[in-house]
Amino acid sequence: MNFSDGLLSRAPADTPPILLVDDEVAILDGLRRQLRKRFTVHTANSGAEALELLESESVAVVVSDMRMPQMDGATFLSRVRSLYPNVVRILLTGQADTQAAITAVNEGQIYRFLTKPCPPEVLVEEIGSAVELNRLVTAEKELLGTTLRRTVEALMATLSLAQPAAFGRAVRVTRTVTELAEALQVEEPWDLEVTAMLSHLGAVTLPPDVLAKLDSGRPLTEEEAEMAGRVPEISRDLVATIPRLEGVAEAIGCQRARFDGTGSAPRMPSGDDLPLAARILRVAVDFDAGMSQRPSAQATISALRADPGAYDPRVLEALVSCHDASETPAPPQDVDVLHLEPGMVVFDDVLTSEGVLLISRGTVVTDALSLRLENYARQNRVGRRIRVQV
Repeated sequence: MNFSDGLLSRAPADTPPILLVDDEVAILDGLRRQLRKRFTVHTANSGAEALELLESESVAVVVSDMRMPQMDGATFLSRVRSLYPNVVRILLTGQADTQAAITAVNEGQIYRFLTKPCPPEVLVEEIGSAVELNRLVTAEKELLGTTLRRTVEALMATLSLAQPAAFGRAVRVTRTVTELAEALQVEEPWDLEVTAMLSHLGAVTLPPDVLAKLDSGRPLTEEEAEMAGRVPEISRDLVATIPRLEGVAEAIGCQRARFDGTGSAPRMPSGDDLPLAARILRVAVDFDAGMSQRPSAQATISALRADPGAYDPRVLEALVSCHDASETPAPPQDVDVLHLEPGMVVFDDVLTSEGVLLISRGTVVTDALSLRLENYARQNRVGRRIRVQV
């Protein structure tokens, strides 16, 4: 084969990457020749070699032989499923391995199994279908990671303008939820963080004086407590209308349920049946409320521990680990509004000259927030110095 023939036989640069795994080199060479015009083909001679390759190469589909030494195809593809869930998996089997392949499919580990010898046109078609499935799964992830994230950001930006106190609480609670998720080693905490942020949407229905009481930890009247008690339900109903956030809405609706189930409404889950996001959110919300009434994190945690049935013990212990008594936060600094930088955290409530809450404590500085403060400072409606934690 001359140089020009080699160029013509190679896959275009934008072809989907796939990985072929077989312990027989001759079979891999034959499969590569069949597939290289449609796909970017990587190969490996064992499951261990393939796993090592996947650490550095992204692929859409893995095709593995069933019978291989040390690690058979079903075991290898099960590892791939655990480590790289978006990668679509195909198993090649001989007739004698059919029952094992059916078992692997039924356990949800394999997308397709194909018996050998597999006609080239069938193999190309099945891999093409698997590539398309990978594309759809990836697009779904991107939807959740971009479109929904921007929707949430827009909703929270609106809340920050309409109810700064509620937005400040949402930011503080979300920060605690993020810390708890890290302590609990939650792999994908995005759902938990979204739950925390959106759980405060219903606060737009509360009068400002009620929000001020909640923010400062002052006691509520019976009527005010009833208003505040409806916020989770209102937030749940608002979020339930957003596609793909049904699980978030459920967790918001369950956030006040006790872990031990006492006093809960009929059919309300308890214990480990409660969504993890709801269990974490309850701890974070109560911790934030307690911090407005008590002198330290340790005092607040002691108060939560006094009612152990309300909380998941693992989440409560994660909170303890996040607030080691030996840790001392950096002291706040006074910064001119012109020198605020994104990521700084507002230490004190920022009030206008008329006494109206403009920015709640705990709010993370953004470019938009800096511009807002600059505009108010130019009108002499807020002081030029803002206390922040860096």
